[in-house]
Amino acid sequence: MSPPVRAESAFVMRIINAELLTDIAGNVKFLINESGIAFFPASQQHRDYKTHGMSYEDDYRGNALAGVVTPDRVEIRFHRDYSDDRVRNLWSRVRPHSEIASAELGPLFYQGRKIN
Repeated sequence: MSPPVRAESAFVMRIINAELLTDIAGNVKFLINESGIAFFPASQQHRDYKTHGMSYEDDYRGNALAGVVTPDRVEIRFHRDYSDDRVRNLWSRVRPHSEIASAELGPLFYQGRKIN
């Protein structure tokens, strides 16, 4: 029998492939939504990367934001279902995780505007 699931576990952000942040001399792409953040090589297209309930699709059909980590900033593409506040909240939940905090990422930009 499985142990009971605590209510707050539903709000835990999964961090997937954070080891890609150890050397960001180039770019690293990612998908992010309320369930987590998944990093993947910049050679892949956002729409082609699917994992753990995260999907970025053309024409805003996906449930995740597409982003890129560069050596000096984090950029997230526009998605009509994500306001500035929602993006800020997501990033504030991800950034403190040790795997991400240790990467010392630059400021967050959304739609080309610095929001964090």
